[in-house]
Amino acid sequence: MWHGKPTLSLLTVLLPAILLLVVAPAFGETVSGKLAGAPRWSGEIRLAETVVVPPGVTLKIAPGTRIRAERANAVLMVNGTLDARGTEKAPIVFSGPADWEGISFFEAAEGGLLEQVRIDHAAVAVSSIAAKFVLRGCRFTGNGTAVKLLRESFPLIEDCRFADNDIAIDNEMKSVATVRGNRFSGHKKSAIVASHGSRGAITGNRFEKNRQAIALVQKYPDPVENNDFIDNGVGIFCNQTQNTPAIRHNRFEKNETALINFSFAYPAVEHNRFMDNGTAVRNDQFASPKIFRNLFRGNGTALFNDRKSDPEVTRNQFEKNDLVLFCDHSSYPLFRDNNLLGNPQAVRLGIFQSADWEARSGSKKIVQEKARQLNSRNPLIERIPSDFRDRVEVAGNWWGENTERLRQAAAEANLDLFHDRLDQPTVTYEGYGDEAYRLDQVVFQPVLDQAVADTLPEAQP
Repeated sequence: MWHGKPTLSLLTVLLPAILLLVVAPAFGETVSGKLAGAPRWSGEIRLAETVVVPPGVTLKIAPGTRIRAERANAVLMVNGTLDARGTEKAPIVFSGPADWEGISFFEAAEGGLLEQVRIDHAAVAVSSIAAKFVLRGCRFTGNGTAVKLLRESFPLIEDCRFADNDIAIDNEMKSVATVRGNRFSGHKKSAIVASHGSRGAITGNRFEKNRQAIALVQKYPDPVENNDFIDNGVGIFCNQTQNTPAIRHNRFEKNETALINFSFAYPAVEHNRFMDNGTAVRNDQFASPKIFRNLFRGNGTALFNDRKSDPEVTRNQFEKNDLVLFCDHSSYPLFRDNNLLGNPQAVRLGIFQSADWEARSGSKKIVQEKARQLNSRNPLIERIPSDFRDRVEVAGNWWGENTERLRQAAAEANLDLFHDRLDQPTVTYEGYGDEAYRLDQVVFQPVLDQAVADTLPEAQP
């Protein structure tokens, strides 16, 4: 047995091996192909290529497990059941290249669960076709799309955090997503997009600093309620949703535009609080929601109506908005039984608010002709109105400190609360020659003698 000191040449041989034992990471198990039996993952797992959880198989992933895809198309394909339960202190972490295609539920068995799972920087983190599963307490950061519901999927998504993705949840093709208690921030396109017959209640979430919080395309029969929309570019965008959704008991604060109703969107907007937004509600292109018992306080413009948008506005409270009501391009809201307090300007008419122009030139035939040129067969175009009065009526409201002044004013008094044809009698339009058209007039009498009761939103249930 040798008892002497190692020579320099022996140290040269042994040292790299010693260092390797000390600092080399454990590369973990490499997995590929179809799983069988009762697989359980823990520690570090590497996906060399697509891994399939077949029908009848349940893959269980232990808390603290780290799974890394080696290439973009190394998908975890779930046809059976995925049971991935991390904890707050030991989450399960999935990672891969920036264009990784993520976890795919494809006609999977019911009962899939991702709890306290983290997925960052994937092209699509979780996708689904015809599957029912739960995402709870998960975090999705910096993905292209965090959750993509391609067709007929039924997830419960709750208590998750979505940050800095392009899109957090893309809900398509008759999928029904229950989205509750989540937080969405910093999304570059939209936090939630829903289209093609998709639905699902969106409740109790917080949307903050997103370019757009929610975009709904076509009818959306389930409610959007009890959410907070804070400092977004757009809070909710409704496009051709017709008489859906019910938008109620939400708080909209410091958004550039809190709610946009566009192109035949006329949802029920009830018991919401719109505070300190640039524009609270913008109605555009035949968008005529029912706006009932909301608080509008401190907004730049409370209600902006354009291109034949005729909302029904009743029993709301308008306080300290720069402008309460803007109307242009033949918009004639029903505005009554509201309280208006401390608003510097009540109603302003745009230069295209002219029933005189509609009577002599008419816009319905222009829209119909454009639709024919575009080969559009939208049946809603036939609903475009063609008869207009030259008055925007805001009679039958209570005006707070201005009540007595409005009651005693002559009908033709040019008051600072209103901007109409008394301020700009006629307008001319480019492309329509030199002919002048009369602007509409605001009608504000009779006024109510006392405040309307129950105009403030009910407390959130």
